[in-house]
Amino acid sequence: MDYTVYSDMQIFELVCNGDERALQHFMSRFWQQLFKTAFHTFPDAVVCQELVQNVFIKIWGNREKIRLKYSIHTYLFSCIRYEVFHEIKKTMKHAELKNDEINYIDSFDPLIRMEYTELLDYVEQLIDNLPEKCRQIFYLSRIEQLNNKEIALQLNISPKTVENQISIAIKKLKQDISKNTILFFIFL
Repeated sequence: MDYTVYSDMQIFELVCNGDERALQHFMSRFWQQLFKTAFHTFPDAVVCQELVQNVFIKIWGNREKIRLKYSIHTYLFSCIRYEVFHEIKKTMKHAELKNDEINYIDSFDPLIRMEYTELLDYVEQLIDNLPEKCRQIFYLSRIEQLNNKEIALQLNISPKTVENQISIAIKKLKQDISKNTILFFIFL
């Protein structure tokens, strides 16, 4: 089958229907663009190749569930941006901030340091448990320090949606943290 005559969307639909050769063509069609996008933000060629590969693996694994709201390009570049952000988060783990704060706390008590480190890890876990879109918007807002308009432009959504998702994330994080605080006091 000659896949070159198909549009991007048609190839994507074939992929979603389980056509492995269409997936190969789809990957060759978008690989370079996704790699360049990833490499622009995270200049490590080996890691960027893995990130692009992860995007296609996830597409293949979730092909029956994917429902596009926007163009295939928007979807793919959102996927690679998420992979890059996740990789940055994984590698940095807020290293500078965390190390400065931990060194400051170190001057007090090792037990306090351990509790503080556990608290940071717990908050990061709560953020990771947010719904994907909510987590992505929260990350862009609080970690990348983008304003609502910048996030809306980057993700091709309305600023009101960004505002709502940030509110949902903060509300959920507060609820989860307060649950943990209540349990902590119960077991004291």
